[in-house]
Amino acid sequence: MNSSQSKIFGIGLSKTGTTSLARALEILGYKTRDYLGVSRYSSGDLSSIDLDVIDTNDAFTDTPVPSFYRELDARYPDSRFILTIRDTDGWLQSCKKQFTRKLAEKLNNASNQLFMDLYGCTVFDERKFRRAYANFTRGVDQYFINRPQDLLIMDIAAGDGWEELCAFLKVPIPDIPFPRANVTRIRWLDINKIIVIAQKAGNEIQRAHKIIQANTAGHKGRKSEKHGMARTAFERARYVVLGGADGIQQAAIKRVDRSIRKSLTELNPRIPVVSRHNNSTSFSERRKWNHFWLVDPLDSNAGLLAPGEDLTINIALIEDRKPVLGIVYAPEKNTTYFTMTGKDAFRIEAGGEPEIIEAYAARDQKLPAHTEQGGISHRAQECSPQPASRALSMCLAAEGKLDTAISLTNTMEWETAGAHAVIKAAGMTVINCGTNSELTYNKEDFRTGTLTIK
Repeated sequence: MNSSQSKIFGIGLSKTGTTSLARALEILGYKTRDYLGVSRYSSGDLSSIDLDVIDTNDAFTDTPVPSFYRELDARYPDSRFILTIRDTDGWLQSCKKQFTRKLAEKLNNASNQLFMDLYGCTVFDERKFRRAYANFTRGVDQYFINRPQDLLIMDIAAGDGWEELCAFLKVPIPDIPFPRANVTRIRWLDINKIIVIAQKAGNEIQRAHKIIQANTAGHKGRKSEKHGMARTAFERARYVVLGGADGIQQAAIKRVDRSIRKSLTELNPRIPVVSRHNNSTSFSERRKWNHFWLVDPLDSNAGLLAPGEDLTINIALIEDRKPVLGIVYAPEKNTTYFTMTGKDAFRIEAGGEPEIIEAYAARDQKLPAHTEQGGISHRAQECSPQPASRALSMCLAAEGKLDTAISLTNTMEWETAGAHAVIKAAGMTVINCGTNSELTYNKEDFRTGTLTIK
């Protein structure tokens, strides 16, 4: 679709659904660029935009496209223009959170000058932004008044979606939900609260693990005191009453699963929660979701029944089939990996300060052969021992703490999503070997296929 003439320009102002439009255009098969930005700026001068980028792509949204829609129309005849709009008060609320003095100080001079021309200020001012929004939309409407076939006006926040967009572009409607990315209530979630949820769950799992290990160690001649839990007759009797190792494990998993789901629902009741142990919602209903949580209350091949295993609690937020927030907490290591869209990937060890994860870039090795059993396959002679948790293995591989690339087989979405978000924020991604493309989520059976990290 890379015609050097006919293009698709999303000319709505920032915070009007431009990210959702960009994702929708990508789904429809257009090579799309969202937010080109500017390194130099002169009002009305199209050289402010890198035209090579325009020539080699199909569709564009967000800054600086709205400032140059007239000039782009003249240079690229027969193009289509999409004006995204939004309830003014809702738009102003989003702008107030986004366009702060701190942001203005980070932006280059060209970007601040563009903002000055567009809004009359570089830091949010409600009166000026309100007036600028009205003037801009009025100007677009007047410019295309005799060319209604070239302009689509979409209010994505109010429900406009595939029907309007596909009719305008004359393409079939895809069989997936229209993306609703960058929703304010999602973007302003407090990741620290979600980290606390994961860590609280991890501590509960760790307590159950210690009980099991203390009682099973005695049968193997180990001193259970090293687990911090003496095996008295009373404790042994209690262990048996609770159902032994399997009973304690299942009870702990149920408690943790219930606790995580309850806490996430309290954070935002509108976001559904899917977990390893609660995933019965029909696919016909799930496929309509733009956002949902994916939770694994215990990610480990051996669970709590084997000593020395690395356990993790995994939480991910899925937005339009992609993980945009991820937390992987390893309680026995007291290590948390986390990220949120637009942020770096971080690691916190033993209650210390967050450290940015820099992804290990050396990925020239041949992929290891796949095992027939579920789990992680690798060249044993080249690799360090792999954790039982798939998510932890992914995070360690991205950091370069494993000796070679890993491949994952027979995994489920709740095992990979949190780590996928983390390593993507660190500069790498998870590839589905069957499609040779980035892994997506919310499949009918939740299976991920065979995966590798690149």
